[in-house]
Amino acid sequence: MSDEQLRGRQAPATPAIDDEERLAALDDVDEIEPGPDGFAAAVDEIMGAHQDLLARLAQ
Repeated sequence: MSDEQLRGRQAPATPAIDDEERLAALDDVDEIEPGPDGFAAAVDEIMGAHQDLLARLAQ
C-alpha cells in the first residue's frame, strides 16, 4: 500500500484545545462528592445538559 493510500486511511486529527480552555471548563463543573452517588449525580447533570442542548438544536 502506498504512502498516499495510508495517509487517506488515517483518522482525522482532533483539534487542539488550549489548556486555559480546559481549565475554564473545569471551573464550570460543580463539585460532586466521589463515590457511586457522586457518579450518579454527575451522570444526571450530563444527561440534563445533553437534553437541553438537544432541545435548543430542535428549535
